[in-house]
Amino acid sequence: MRRDLIFILALMLVPTGAALAQETGLYVGGDVGNSTEHFNASTFDVNADNGGYKVALGFRPLSVLAAELDYVGFGRASSGVNFADTYGVSASALAFLPIPIVDVYGRLGVMEWRTDANAPQFSFHRTGSDITYGVGAGAHWGAFAARLEYERFQVAGASSMQLATAGVSYTFGWPF
Repeated sequence: MRRDLIFILALMLVPTGAALAQETGLYVGGDVGNSTEHFNASTFDVNADNGGYKVALGFRPLSVLAAELDYVGFGRASSGVNFADTYGVSASALAFLPIPIVDVYGRLGVMEWRTDANAPQFSFHRTGSDITYGVGAGAHWGAFAARLEYERFQVAGASSMQLATAGVSYTFGWPF
């Protein structure tokens, strides 16, 4: 009986994952997943449903707010011998719901993108800045975190650009 009581008291003294979570500070991360690209037929008729990725650098000054810079690669959209590669850099604000243990958030930002399109007779490059938005959820284990995210990107000439990813991050915390 006494040994059980000591065990229960010891368990109560062990911090939970939420208490150990490093929620604020500078963080780096990477995500991989599925990208979907559909370009308008009038622009360049190529489509893709393939691998995409994202590399992130962020700063979370408060537990409910973060700013993030991402390098995003969508993979290659193709149709026969025609193909298009789209990639870009995005800056986003993330707003987190104040829920313990898990991070549930929305994101809104802008992406500076570039599309390199190639066909046997010609090639062209388009660039622009457009809106990006999405939602995500994650959990922390100390300074390490994992997240699932869905983002949509408004890219001129594309009827649909989206990225669904799973990723990990490491938070350096305060002070730097």
